[in-house]
Amino acid sequence: MIVRHSRALRRLLALSALTGILASAEPRAWSKPPTPPKARAPKALGYAEAQRFVLGLVNRDRKAAGLAPVVLDEAASKAGLRHARDMAANGFTGHVGSDGSVPEQRYTESGGSDFVQENAACLFDLAVRKLEPKPSFDAAKLAALHEMFMAEKPPNDGHRRNVLNPQHNRVGIGVAQPLGVPQPCLAQEFVDDYGEYEELRPSASGKLRVAGTVSPSLGFGGVGIGRMPARGAPPRARLNGKVYKIPAPDTLYFPAGFKTPKPVTLDGPRFSIELDLGKKSEPGNYAITIWAKKPGAQKLFMISLRTLTVR
Repeated sequence: MIVRHSRALRRLLALSALTGILASAEPRAWSKPPTPPKARAPKALGYAEAQRFVLGLVNRDRKAAGLAPVVLDEAASKAGLRHARDMAANGFTGHVGSDGSVPEQRYTESGGSDFVQENAACLFDLAVRKLEPKPSFDAAKLAALHEMFMAEKPPNDGHRRNVLNPQHNRVGIGVAQPLGVPQPCLAQEFVDDYGEYEELRPSASGKLRVAGTVSPSLGFGGVGIGRMPARGAPPRARLNGKVYKIPAPDTLYFPAGFKTPKPVTLDGPRFSIELDLGKKSEPGNYAITIWAKKPGAQKLFMISLRTLTVR
């Protein structure tokens, strides 16, 4: 899946930033985009207040589109804060962090186990800055960032589709304030929480157990694994990323009865499989995915994307 940043948004926020999203797994088409009411914002907010304010904007627009609200997610918020602070300190907007991290990696390292998709907005000048030690956030500027997400027009409306993805049920919000620049930086980490999963713990022999329970509202689909080369810090000039791909599995494993390299064991609502990373597993990041399907449907979609680093 490839996502390209909006040139129109770059023009609208030439001195700040408004790019970066992972597009919806199942994009929703809108023949006539809903027009949400303008936000009324107090002037300055503390960190927790800023989170609640942005959450309110998100849920206002989801309600206007006839969608259920999302709730604040602690692990995703931790990942969002990490990325917002990184962008603010290094003057960029993108999904690949200055340390080479990507959204699903930051989310996994923050304790998340579901599927995350990111909106990001910050600066473009690549200037190194310190962060405000005790930040307060201009609510009007936060609202302006979110309103720019929502002002996108199809088909170049990836940020907007992420906010209005009906599959999302949680969101992480991270905000940061660069020192001496009156422009907040924002990361929205939308989460699809539809299961409970065991922690990923590879054994010394290279075995990896993947197991858990999918939400009763969905049916289990499969387990995927894909290997990505170890990612180092990108060149500074390329921090303002334009394209990002959600990792795709190299191999998918299905339950017995389907064509599969190895069947996934089902025991009532629980699933489990032991994967072989090999005795000499190549260094790099492994993407472990869990797939589900809606009742009566055949199409699979991702509900969990975790990273596992092998050194």
